[in-house]
Amino acid sequence: MRNTQKKKIRPKIGDVFQIKLPNGKYAYGRVYKDASVGIYREVSSEPNHPPIGSRDFLFNVGMYKDILSTGEFPIVGYDPFKEDESAWPDPKCIIDSISGEFSLYFEGKITPSSAKECKGLEEAAVWDSHHIISRIMNTNQP
Repeated sequence: MRNTQKKKIRPKIGDVFQIKLPNGKYAYGRVYKDASVGIYREVSSEPNHPPIGSRDFLFNVGMYKDILSTGEFPIVGYDPFKEDESAWPDPKCIIDSISGEFSLYFEGKITPSSAKECKGLEEAAVWDSHHIISRIMNTNQP
């Protein structure tokens, strides 16, 4: 009997993945530490043209790991982190829904914070593929 299961993909920090958009274009993301991804601002009309080397990102968020491990967003390149560049994502804000208290999430640690310190920061969350696609379409498309 033949094994028909697909091999699970193990993405590495610095891997670049491709996102097929509903308008026929392609967006790309880069894998960071801590289940986070940076979504490049630049999109392409053709597949397999990631903006490797660019550091211009639309946003950086947490993303469910199965999106990459199943190949939903295929790995199409590698954009290594340089010595002076952190593989950790930017700090994120956490707002407790009951108490309303603020915290910062950075490099795997949660520390107390204030609304002022959290102003302008991305809220900590883990995103699914359709949320990422929607945000790219709403942020990047004319």
